[in-house]
Order: sequence, then C-alpha cells, then structure tokens
Amino acid sequence: MSRQAGIAISLALSLLSCVASAANKDLVIVHSERWIDTLKGTVKNVSADRAEDIVIVVRFYGDSGASSSARRPPKPARRQELGQQAAKVASLDPGQEAPFEVAIVEKHRKATFYKFDPHAIWPKARGDRPRGK
Repeated sequence: MSRQAGIAISLALSLLSCVASAANKDLVIVHSERWIDTLKGTVKNVSADRAEDIVIVVRFYGDSGASSSARRPPKPARRQELGQQAAKVASLDPGQEAPFEVAIVEKHRKATFYKFDPHAIWPKARGDRPRGK
C-alpha cells in the first residue's frame, strides 16, 4: 500500500512541475523521449490565446573535455552547446496539444543533454479587450 502511495505522490509531483512551469510560459513540453536519431515530444498551449507559427528550438549539449589532475577530485563536467535544431508545430488553440519530432543530425547525436525552447506568435495581445464607444 505504501509503495502505491509513493508512486502516486511522485506522479503528482511530476505533474506539478509541468503546472508550475506553465505558470511562467505559454507553451509547455508535456512529454519527450529520445531515440538514437530522433527526438519526439508533445507541446501544449496553456495560455488563454491561440498560438500560431509554433517553433520548438532544441539546444543540444555535451560534456566538454576538461582534463583534471590526478591529485584533485574530478570537477563535474561542464556542458557545452553542440548546436540547435528546430521543429515546426501546427497552430494550437488554448488547451490543445500537438506532437513534434526532430531528426537529430549526426553532429548532435553525441549530446548527453538537451533543452527545449518553444516560441510562438500570439495574434491576440494579452489583456486587450474591446473598448466600448
């Protein structure tokens, strides 16, 4: 019973991280997975406005080849940006999700870490309300 409660709590915490990041951003990466040569994911529009011309920029990082002395404990490897790739996604209404896929080019396949940077055009400015005459 306690194992199931632990799983439920960890699942709730992972969902809360999506909600917390949604408070700061209008587009949230809900799910992602990396295959050998492909990165797949799902983006969700969490704003109250329609998102158009969505582009997911993926930044690929690898460990820099910093050498360390035998006397000193090794320092954590510094991440070096290997490059960027982008994927276009269809327009999304509020609450909608859409899959995206990036075919990882050869020079980025050695990446040990990647970061998503979603961008969109928001045709309706926030807080704009029609003014009465």
